[in-house]
Parts: sequence; C-alpha cells; structure tokens
Amino acid sequence: MRRRIPLLALTAAVSLALTISVSAVSAESQRAFAGRISMTGAAEVPGPGDSDASGTAIIVIVPALDRVCWMLSWDGIDGTVSAAHIHGPATTSQSAGVLVPLSVSSTGSSSGCAVDADADAIAANPSMYYVNVHSDVFPAGAIRGQLD
Repeated sequence: MRRRIPLLALTAAVSLALTISVSAVSAESQRAFAGRISMTGAAEVPGPGDSDASGTAIIVIVPALDRVCWMLSWDGIDGTVSAAHIHGPATTSQSAGVLVPLSVSSTGSSSGCAVDADADAIAANPSMYYVNVHSDVFPAGAIRGQLD
C-alpha cells in the first residue's frame, strides 16, 4: 500500500501542474492539446506489437510554452521497457520518426515534461502523431496509440 500513495501523490501533482500550464496559456493559445490515449499491441505499425499488452498515455501540449507533458502507464509488455516516444507525422497505418522522447521507468509508469519545438505542429494536428512504448522484445514498438 505504501507504493500507491507516492504514485497517487505524483499523479495529482502532475495533473495539477498540467492544469495550471494549460489554464495559464488558454487565453493566449487556443491550440493547446490534452488527450487520454489508449495504447495496444494491435495498433503497432508495422507490427507485430505485443498482443496482450496495453497502456494509457495522458498527453498535454502547450504550444505557447513549447511544452509537452506526459503521464504513461503500461501493463503486460514482454521484456524490459526501454523507451517511449511521440512519433509523427503519420496516419494510423504508417510509422514515422521520433519527435519527442518520453522517459520510462521499471515501475510500469512514468511522467514528465519537456520543452520541444514540435509542440506547435503536434497540437495543430494531433491525429497525425502517436505515442508508442518499446521493449527489448519489441524494439520497433510494443504498444501504440494515436493522439486524437
């Protein structure tokens, strides 16, 4: 039970920080993006991804600050999770290069923020970008979810 309290506290703190960031620039930028993305192995392109793995990404992008923030969680990924990224531009049937590296951990979740010059392009057309999580068993990607 001790492990859940710090994670809940971290989740609450990141959520509050993201809310404040989006609120602070809402008048300045109408193109901020906030989304909850479901990730699956079936969505991995070109595939195959990890068929029994899943995950969730909460992504907040504030172009006025060039800021990309994330909260990731995953479960059932075979092997050791080694990386996570936002990729694009690409449709759901395409793959694309890495735009924003996201931190990962051995706990099944991670969160953070980065200053990234691609924030404006991603927020302007989020459906052309995706999040995926990689492992040593699935180096091209274990799970994926399109921003929408």
